[in-house]
Order: sequence, then structure tokens, then C-alpha cells
Amino acid sequence: MKKFSFSLQKILEIKEQVLDNLKIEMGNLNRDLDTAEQQIKKLKSEFKQLNEELNGKCAVSVSVGEMTYYKMYMNNVLKQTEKKEEEKNIILKKIEAKRHEIVNANMEISSLEKLKEKELEKYNKEVMKREEIFIEEFVSNKSILNKYAV
Repeated sequence: MKKFSFSLQKILEIKEQVLDNLKIEMGNLNRDLDTAEQQIKKLKSEFKQLNEELNGKCAVSVSVGEMTYYKMYMNNVLKQTEKKEEEKNIILKKIEAKRHEIVNANMEISSLEKLKEKELEKYNKEVMKREEIFIEEFVSNKSILNKYAV
């Protein structure tokens, strides 16, 4: 009997490659998320430092031009922070979508693997059945030979 061959093996392999690619993309998205979070943290720290500097200068004395400079700079940092927060939210949505894609790919692979197991089980039963028939024929032929040989 010929060796077991799963009819959908190529499709299974392609699905596994797709899953690997999805996992790589998820890793890239997680790296982008970490980068965005670090940038947000840095911007918030910068804003806090500027605010403390301005408060320190206001306690002593500060010119209108210097105060305007600080306010503009702080507004710019706030806008950058908001922009990075929006980018972070977009990345989070992409991560969620990618997570759904990975779950779907895993389910497809799982169903193909179960089908493969069922086909292999069916194949093994067929092999066992053929071997039993062969053994029965062998035994019956041997008994017939022994009968005529005597």
C-alpha cells in the first residue's frame, strides 16, 4: 500500500506560513506600540520639566517674552503628546485586528490538522485491515499446502 499522503498538506503548509507572517507582523506592531509609549512618556516628562522651570522662574521674575516662549513650547509638547496618543490608539486597533487574524488562522490550521488526523486514522485502519487479510490468506494458503504435502 502506498505511503500516507494528506490531500490538503500544501494548504496546511501555506496556512502555517501565513500564521508565521501574522505573528511577525504582530511583533512589529508591539514594537511600534512600545516605541510610541516611550515617546509619550518622554514628552510628558519634558512637559513636566518645562512646567517646573516656568513655575520656578515665575516665583522669582520672568519677562513676558520668556513666559510666552515657555507657553508656546509647552503647547507644542502637548500637541506632540496628543499626536503620539492618537498614533498609539491606531496601533492598538491594528494590534486587535491582527489578534483576530491570528485567532482565525489558528482555527483554520487546527481544523486542517484534525482533518489530517482523521485521514491518518482512516489510513491506518485500512492498512491494519489489509494486513489482517494478508495474514489470513497466508495462514489459509499454508494450511492448504500442509494438507496437500502430507
